[in-house]
Amino acid sequence: MDGFKPYITGDGSVGLYSDEFNDIYHSGYGALSEAYEKFVFPVEIKKDNLNVLDVCFGLGYNSKAFLNYYGKNKKINFDCLDINKNLFFLSPFIKTNHKLKDYFRKDKNDSKYVRLGKYKKYKIEDWVNQILIKNLYQEFGDDFLVKNFLGEKKFRPFFEPRIIKFDKFYQKRGYKTTKTQNKPVFLHNIYYQYLSKRYKYLFSNDIKFNFYIDDARKTVKTLDKEYDVIFLDAFTTSKCPQLWSLDFIKELYRLTAPEGVLLTYSNSVLVRNTMIESGYFTGKIINEDNKQIGTICSKSKSKIKYHLDDYETGLLKTRAGIPYRDENLSQTSSVIFHNRELEVENSNLISSSRYIKNKGVLK
Repeated sequence: MDGFKPYITGDGSVGLYSDEFNDIYHSGYGALSEAYEKFVFPVEIKKDNLNVLDVCFGLGYNSKAFLNYYGKNKKINFDCLDINKNLFFLSPFIKTNHKLKDYFRKDKNDSKYVRLGKYKKYKIEDWVNQILIKNLYQEFGDDFLVKNFLGEKKFRPFFEPRIIKFDKFYQKRGYKTTKTQNKPVFLHNIYYQYLSKRYKYLFSNDIKFNFYIDDARKTVKTLDKEYDVIFLDAFTTSKCPQLWSLDFIKELYRLTAPEGVLLTYSNSVLVRNTMIESGYFTGKIINEDNKQIGTICSKSKSKIKYHLDDYETGLLKTRAGIPYRDENLSQTSSVIFHNRELEVENSNLISSSRYIKNKGVLK
């Protein structure tokens, strides 16, 4: 997988390390655990018809976990943004079997990518990946081919064999070229060979994935839906400031439904202040161990369960909270960094270190 190194996270799911960004796509403690705990469980679903925006789709853990958890009785439209189409193509095939850790303990060369941790039994059921394959074929047709990845022996342990077989069945039977009158027979055969009867809605139009391969800044300007849920899972602010700028977050605010929520893994002072300056009510995501693991934002204050306390709110008003700016959503990361550095240097705000030393008193 050119430009990526797969590794095993603490819950046994597969993560990717990016050579380009020198960073990991998922938390080392567990890629799938992170998806559920930071992007799924904090959402309170009351509607049956949902629009979901997944910014930086990656391997699709967030959208797949959301669909796995909420999707059986709802109509959901996913708009998925990423600049690398190979991540879309790989996403249905990635294993989430914790036994993969045993494989890597035997291989010292790959041990540095192993992130051992507390295993939690989250899962993605086959039908979710099968829906994803269906939608990938519908959008990309014959371009949806990843045999060069799936066929390589060194990558085989990272992929789910049953889903590869399902994909090959699609290729062999030629869904895209099947005549309209024969499509029901084709889907009937897939249904009885690969699926459980309880997933009878699988090939309906209730679940739709749309894939946007471009700079997310360009894509968001073209979108005009109201999203009930937005996942912001970009690389950290130090790696990818373009997707954390005030200008970009304002676009996400524009796309957020009145009762919608935006979720991100970041607890950064910069990120939280940027969210507030864009117009969002902003709060904390707290896990079962009473630890902050992310940030939740909404246009509706009622959607915020854990609000920022006085100390945290004061910290946002320090220099650390000065946002990135990206006029016209077109600047390079180096320009964005440089402009913020100048703004910080010329700011009259107290530094975060002095604020902390003063125990939360602004002076």
